[in-house]
Amino acid sequence: MASLPGAELNPPGSPLRMPPLAPEVAALLPAGDDAPRCAAHAAAIGTDPGGTSIAAGAVALVEVPLPWPKPVFADGLLEGFRPMMDLHVGPTRVLAAVPPDERGQHSRISVALHWRVGAGTQSAYFESDGPDGLRGLFAHLARQSPADPVPQGAGFASVGYAENERAVLVCTQGSHDVCCGSEGTRLAADFEAVLRAYRAADVDEPYAGAPTAGGRVTVYRVSHTGGHRFAPTAMTLPDGRMWAGIEAGEVATILDRTADAAMMAPRCRGWWGAPTGPAQVAERAVFAQVGWPLEDMAREVRFRPSGDRWNVEIVAAEAGRAWTVSVEAGRTVPTIACRALGGLPAKPATEFRVTDIWEDSR
Repeated sequence: MASLPGAELNPPGSPLRMPPLAPEVAALLPAGDDAPRCAAHAAAIGTDPGGTSIAAGAVALVEVPLPWPKPVFADGLLEGFRPMMDLHVGPTRVLAAVPPDERGQHSRISVALHWRVGAGTQSAYFESDGPDGLRGLFAHLARQSPADPVPQGAGFASVGYAENERAVLVCTQGSHDVCCGSEGTRLAADFEAVLRAYRAADVDEPYAGAPTAGGRVTVYRVSHTGGHRFAPTAMTLPDGRMWAGIEAGEVATILDRTADAAMMAPRCRGWWGAPTGPAQVAERAVFAQVGWPLEDMAREVRFRPSGDRWNVEIVAAEAGRAWTVSVEAGRTVPTIACRALGGLPAKPATEFRVTDIWEDSR
């Protein structure tokens, strides 16, 4: 039986003091003598991951050797950095990435920058000479395009440029949450095994559950992306979607666009081009209806609140298509403390549900 709301939601010695949960939310807590992992509990109560994706114009991945502190920005290499930074390409989410084993002890720091352009992505790759070079690189990227020439003797260098690179960013930061540390690490290893098996097959045609032979896929093990209760959680590029409770074979079909979009949509946390919350839930509903062709449409997401409802417009102007989606607040569910008795302290989180969707004539 779940605990009832009241002072017991903040037991003595609890590190956080939170207001009591409403009875209907407290009813979804684990039993007082149970200490489940947050991801297992979120799955057990059917928590909808929609609206919890990173919202950004770009992601910057900085190779930082393990172990990582919590937060990862307490690491000396990332001193002065923030999770969100304003770069020339737009608001950018900064993440640490595990270096390949053979480069983990080198003094040069590798950085991959992936940013949204139209319906796709562009990527630039850099190397910096230690922490000072890394800070100089980000100062440069704040002022100038990643495609602009790098000044001589700047302490950093451009080492590559690409379009629509396929990549998987898997949250594996165990120092932040055990669910990502265990489930995320397993997902990354499983997907890398899928890639190795496919390469070993040396075939020209794709087979079920593996990416096509035509392109490289890079797997990044990254720091906290939010939503550890949805572990294993990952972002796929170039589509810029985040996923909850995802498995290696499913990641492969997402990259190949062979997955059933309507069936995968409930596992989609959101698209990085939409604000978190109801706008991402609305865009996800259009994705479920239109499918993978939506990813070939440059689109803009606009929304306006109306009381406890939102009308969200997804406009693909170049494609001559637009949709309006009505969204309202749904359940309030507890986000529990991982492996803590009764899941406490817990905080409330709001789900959102789509009430109507229609395509506008253009």
